[in-house]
Amino acid sequence: MRTILFAFLSFVTLCVSPVSVTAKSLQPEIGKGWQEVVVHVANPAPWVSFFTEDAGWKVASRGPIDPIVLKAWKLEGNVTGTEVLLVNEGDAKGWIRLVTLKGVKSEPIRPAAQAWDPGGWFSLMTRSRDATTIYNKAISRGWTAYNSPQEFSFGGVQLRNVVIRGPDGVNVSIYERLAPKLEGWETIKGISRVFNVMTMVKDFEAERAFFQEGLGFGAWFIGNYEDTTEVATNFGLPVNFSTQIPRRSGILWETQSEDGRVELMRFVGLEGVDHASRARFSNRGIVAIRLPVPNLEAWIAKVRAKGIEVNGTNLTAHLAPYGRVKTAWVQSPNGGIVEAFEVLP
Repeated sequence: MRTILFAFLSFVTLCVSPVSVTAKSLQPEIGKGWQEVVVHVANPAPWVSFFTEDAGWKVASRGPIDPIVLKAWKLEGNVTGTEVLLVNEGDAKGWIRLVTLKGVKSEPIRPAAQAWDPGGWFSLMTRSRDATTIYNKAISRGWTAYNSPQEFSFGGVQLRNVVIRGPDGVNVSIYERLAPKLEGWETIKGISRVFNVMTMVKDFEAERAFFQEGLGFGAWFIGNYEDTTEVATNFGLPVNFSTQIPRRSGILWETQSEDGRVELMRFVGLEGVDHASRARFSNRGIVAIRLPVPNLEAWIAKVRAKGIEVNGTNLTAHLAPYGRVKTAWVQSPNGGIVEAFEVLP
């Protein structure tokens, strides 16, 4: 009886009427980082429930994945998929596209991973005005976290942060600004749009070079973060190691924008299990960030000139809500996929 009830509730959740995406968001903002994140999940229902009920987001669209997209991802012809696009209403980017695939063997990209394990994308980074309440709601769903909400200072800003661990090895990092007061971000209801994605890396310099020299990103911050006293950390680092293990970090952006960032991190002195070999579209987790470009062929030529392999080229597909797009994708040394797309007239 419980199984039947769960299936019914999942069906109801997935049948929530989508909201219309505004005309403004049909043309992504080019030059200010990635537009959306592709997250492969076994069942979208728990994620739709969390984001619509706890985070205050909306379902913008749902439906089958264009087979041309699956072909571009180098999946076999028998593979099919569905997708649900989640948006924080009022925001034209920082979206999450949940995809579910059938006909392909799948496993988590980061199974049972520790925070310091490298490989693939680690977390979706968001803001909130009450991180503790969102954390409690996630815990009530049976989800976990690397630690309870922790307070720390970074760059003169006092923060509270918690990294929630949901199904499929997907982490959501929630930042609450304690001081100075967070200005703007009026669209926040529970948690904000995704403004940054984090990746834990094995080779910091190789990953930095991929994004900076290869893709042309700049750096907002590159340096080490170290605790001055022994404390519990938002990443679950043992308390007595908090002053001994520097966190080498790089916060990168395409241009000086608060959105569309990529953050690299390495726990210097800790060697974790490397999950980079599992980072592909067929496996579950945070798979890719989608980067809008004005001219895909020019973008391909630019990154190829830097010695980066480009995949899934010369294919045109339909991608809601943009319409017809051309796509191509590249993969970092750490396994992070960046899928560039050009919206066609």
